Parts: sequence; structure tokens; C-alpha cells
Amino acid sequence: MLRLFAHTPERVLPAPTAKLSEAHWPVPFRQGLEYSPPARGPWTIVHVGMLVPECHEIFVCAQGCLRGVVLSAAELGLQRRFSTITVTEEHLRDGQLEDTIIEGVTHILERLPKLPPAVLVYSSCLHHFSGADLGWAYRKLSEAFPDVVFTDCYMTPTLRKSEMPPDNKMRRQLYHGLRPADLPKGGLLVAGSLEAFGPESDFARAAHAAGVPFFELPGMTTYEEYRRMAHARWVVTVNPAALQAGRFLAERHGMRHLQLLLDYNEQRIDDSLGTLAELTGIPLWDTTAEKSAARTALAQAADALAGRPVAICQTATTRPVALARRLVESGIRVTDLYCDSFLPADKTDFEILRKKAPGILVHPTTVPEMRFATPAEKRDDIVAIGQKAAFFTGATHMLNMIEGGPWWGHGGVRSLALALEAAAREPVDVDRIISVKGYGCNGCC
Repeated sequence: MLRLFAHTPERVLPAPTAKLSEAHWPVPFRQGLEYSPPARGPWTIVHVGMLVPECHEIFVCAQGCLRGVVLSAAELGLQRRFSTITVTEEHLRDGQLEDTIIEGVTHILERLPKLPPAVLVYSSCLHHFSGADLGWAYRKLSEAFPDVVFTDCYMTPTLRKSEMPPDNKMRRQLYHGLRPADLPKGGLLVAGSLEAFGPESDFARAAHAAGVPFFELPGMTTYEEYRRMAHARWVVTVNPAALQAGRFLAERHGMRHLQLLLDYNEQRIDDSLGTLAELTGIPLWDTTAEKSAARTALAQAADALAGRPVAICQTATTRPVALARRLVESGIRVTDLYCDSFLPADKTDFEILRKKAPGILVHPTTVPEMRFATPAEKRDDIVAIGQKAAFFTGATHMLNMIEGGPWWGHGGVRSLALALEAAAREPVDVDRIISVKGYGCNGCC
């Protein structure tokens, strides 16, 4: 009898690991067939698009592709802002892809109780493989609905390894609906971030203290608020995936773009604040008190951990190596990093960390063998920073953070340290938390 997909113990391959001292830079593990662990907190293009207030999303895809995005919208409770158009083999064979978009979108909009101010139309891989004239389709829609701003978005996972992956492109397209401002420029815009930065984040604090308008898309509730972002004079990006969004706003709206990456190193944070002050005129304050508060909070976290191991994954922060270095230098025992690759910006931290803590184990998250890397029992002796770290270690103590959370700067480091201390003291229902798709999106929307 033929047994399909049978896995006997002797066929199970050990999960790959490497000591930090021996890990290759910047890609420590082979790239190929990928495993997707069931830690569902990272955002998808459905969640990201919903940040545009009052918008309506329309996905134009084959049924297999639609399944996932429909479930995402349903889990968010946002079906009223979401519609689909099914692409069939007949549409492809008969050259009807453009007409399908025009007729389908028209049908949807005419039946909505109220026309939305913005519509995000997601085309799929099929449209691009076939050379569909999407520009013509959107021009026809704009003529039919002149009061609606149409934004071309892309459901193209086949381009995930390209120079402009879907996530990066989606963060750029978030600002496509902005129109040239008719008022004098002024204010600071943070672009491409998924969570609103809290008041403890240094550049948000700097803007508020100087009386400079501070704009960020997460948390906005009206389209009128959204339109005001065009008045910003400066645009800041803190996530590498948002770089194209910053460049787009600089080119299209004449904003001055500053890339101030998320960071945990004291000197580099001060350098970034100095750059912000120099280019914007926002006064730079004495950060001595904030740095002291961050150090104190990190020391408290180290005391709460009491030598317990800490694991960090790349879903928690865009700078896992930089975070690991700061924690190690604060007396915290980091033992595991779950990273499929390292950022170029982390090169210096990587070299320093491999000398300070050469025994840190580096694990991939997408290599197929990681299917068998989860422990049989839960562990309360380890603290995980990030959902994938919690999943692979079996941790019951987790700091649930996505892409660095709402924290940046010295104040952000302090807030992170306090959250880590709380995670060390109180266990959580990890399985329930990591089953929530697009963690934090409901709050933003």
C-alpha cells in the first residue's frame, strides 16, 4: 500500500542551526522551498490596505487566491469594506481581464450604500503574466466615478523575492491617494509603519514638544485626516520595507525624506535625533535622562529574568541582532535568534555580538525542516520576544511585538524593557495570541 507524506523518525531531518560565531553573513541558511510557521501576527496586504480610512478594498483574483484574503477580512470583522471579483480561465482565454475589472468594480460600487472616497483594487499574478492593460482599466473607472480615488494594488506573491516585493509596494501605495497640498508645507510624517507610535517614542515627542504637526496613518479614522498628510514637509521611515514609500512621497509631494531606522544603540539613536534636528529645525534636547531611564528599565528586566534564556525572532523587530546586542550588554542572557537573513544595517552589531556572545544559536524560520522543530511540551524557563520565537521554543512567556511595536528611540527602549519585564513575570496563552492574524490591526482600524 502506497503511503503518501509518511514521516518516519529516521526520515525526519534535524532542524538546521548555527552558532553565531560560525553563522554566514548575511544569509546563514539555504534558500529554497519554504515552510510557513503558524504564527499569524505579521500583517498581510489586506491588513495594510485597511489603514486607509473609509476605503473599500476589491481583490480581483482566482478563487484559490481569494480564499486567504477573504478569511483575513472576515477575521478583522471588516467584510463591509471588502469585496472580491473572481477571475476564471474563461476571462484569461478570451482576453477579458480588463473588462472584468471595470465591470466587476462598477457592479460593486453601484450597490454600496455609499460611495467610498477611495477604492484599493488588487490585481493578481494572472494580470501581470498576461500583460493586462491595468492603466487603461483604472482610467475608465476614474471617468465613471470621478469622486472616487482609485489606487492600484498588487496581490503578487510570485514577486516576493523581487526588488519590490508586495509588502514594500503596498506600503508605498498607501499614500497614492494623497493629492498635492494647497496649503503651506509643515509637519512631520512617519510613513510605512503599521502601528501608531506612542508618546514615549523620541521623534514623536520631539515633534509635539516643538509644536510641529505630527502625521501617521495608523489610527486615522477619516479620509479627511488622511488627506492632510500631504501637508507634511518631512517624511520619516523607520522600517526598511517603507523605504519606497518615503522616496515616493519625496518625489511626488516634495517632502524631505529621512530614513531613521529602528535602533537600540544609544549612540546611533542620538545620531538619528541629531539628523532629525539638523534637517527639520526641531530642537534636540538633552537625552541624558531618557538614556538613564532606559538603562534602569533594562536592569529591572534583567533582574526579573534572573538569568533565564531569551529568544528573539525577526517578526518581533526589523533589527533582531541590534536588539540582541543591547540586551546582552545589559546583562540579559540571549540564547537564540530566529532569523532567515540579516539586515545590512546590522553588520556592525553582528560582528560585536558574535564576540560578546558567540554561543547564541541562530535558527531559520522558513527552512522545511523547521516543521519538526517545535518542542513536545511547553516551556516556562524561556522568554520569547516575538511570535515565531515563542512558537519554535514552546515558551509560555512572550513579549508580543510586531516590527518593533510602537516604540522608537530611548523612550522606546525603556518601554520595550518594561514590557519584557512584564513578560518575564506573567505567562500568557501563546497559542491563542499567535492564532490572531495581523496582530493589532483591529485596534488600528
